[in-house]
Amino acid sequence: MPAIPRTAERTVVADDFLAAGFAARATVAAGRLLLDLRMQHEEGLGPGGAKLAQLGRTWSGLLLRNRIRARYPRDGVLTGPASRPPDALRRRRVWLVEPLDSAEEYHADGNPHWSVRLALWERERGVVAAAVAVPALCEVVCTADRDAGWRHPSPVPRPRPRVVVDTRDPAPFARTVVRQTGAELVPMGSPGAKTLAVVQGDADAYIHTTGAWDWGDEALFRVADAAGLQVTRLAAAEEGRPGPRRGSGPAAAPLALICRPRLTRTFLAAFAGHGIRPAAALPDPRARPASPSAE
Repeated sequence: MPAIPRTAERTVVADDFLAAGFAARATVAAGRLLLDLRMQHEEGLGPGGAKLAQLGRTWSGLLLRNRIRARYPRDGVLTGPASRPPDALRRRRVWLVEPLDSAEEYHADGNPHWSVRLALWERERGVVAAAVAVPALCEVVCTADRDAGWRHPSPVPRPRPRVVVDTRDPAPFARTVVRQTGAELVPMGSPGAKTLAVVQGDADAYIHTTGAWDWGDEALFRVADAAGLQVTRLAAAEEGRPGPRRGSGPAAAPLALICRPRLTRTFLAAFAGHGIRPAAALPDPRARPASPSAE
């Protein structure tokens, strides 16, 4: 592969940095809209329950798509969960939109653990920029943190590490791994909120077993990597591919571990006892990995 000229490489880095900043601002704006809709419900001026979540998802998605089309009119847009990969749109760049991550938490009174995700996929490079916002906690993290040379401070080590898992349907082995490592189990809803809990120091690890859209999960992995966390995709030893998967079909989700680097070996040793080992390292977007195959 021919070497990339330095000027072109600097341009790529700058473009990624600007895209990540745009993603952060857009997710914050969508989060404010969602908070306004939730406040209207609390004041008796709007619907609640599933209707509130549906309304929030619709308006948040519309805001994000309009911002993308105004700033990047040539880029494609996919709103998750999508059954097709981004390269199916035949665009060089595609924005992956998750306008409301965890509708159940959003329409539950007082629950802050829902999020908004936005990522930019580029052909032959994969996901190059991403942002995750948890509006109810006034938190947003994006991949520009790494390019700016900034890291979230590591919290003081706890006597027992805190591990966040899915509230409704954690994998059975996840509880076993947490117990074997002597960690504290912390159920939480939104994958975006769980990722930011580790980034911000409220937790030490996240066992990712949920999510209906594999490409949407890339935003979580990129943001965690940019914050200095270790991201490890896991696979059953006999399969050699990301997994194990809960259920079957396109909605089944792979397993991944997001944690502080000092704890990686401890958790991987516990997973190995269940026949689950690292599947592959998180690819660097600047390394130009192969484009995902169309389904």
